[in-house]
Amino acid sequence: MGKNSLKVPDIKKVKEKRNFRLRIPMPKDSNAGNLMDIILNGTFLTRKGALKLLPLLLFISLLGIIYIANNYWAIKSFREISKLKGELKELRFEHITTKSEFMYSSKQSEVARKLDSLGIKESTVPPQKFIIKSNN
Repeated sequence: MGKNSLKVPDIKKVKEKRNFRLRIPMPKDSNAGNLMDIILNGTFLTRKGALKLLPLLLFISLLGIIYIANNYWAIKSFREISKLKGELKELRFEHITTKSEFMYSSKQSEVARKLDSLGIKESTVPPQKFIIKSNN
């Protein structure tokens, strides 16, 4: 055979690579209770395949922490928005009340009544208009 001939891959090796699964060897007599004891005791971390899973476990833990922190942040923001909406509604009512009081107190009759106590009377003579002619 020459240098340019194609190599045929070993079919067994290809099948092994496709079916690759990371497995942690467990005792043959393991059941759900025994498996729970192994996880809670931490003895599964002493097995050979467990160290390969450590980065994945850390990544999943990090995602869980980020998810919980995001949830707390969203709830805090929602409460703050609700509080600010209530404050805005209250300030709007106060603005409307103050504006109506101002409109009432600036009426001509109210101004005349307030000035009457100071001795200033409302003029009964209508105002006159002066026209100044310029020499242009």
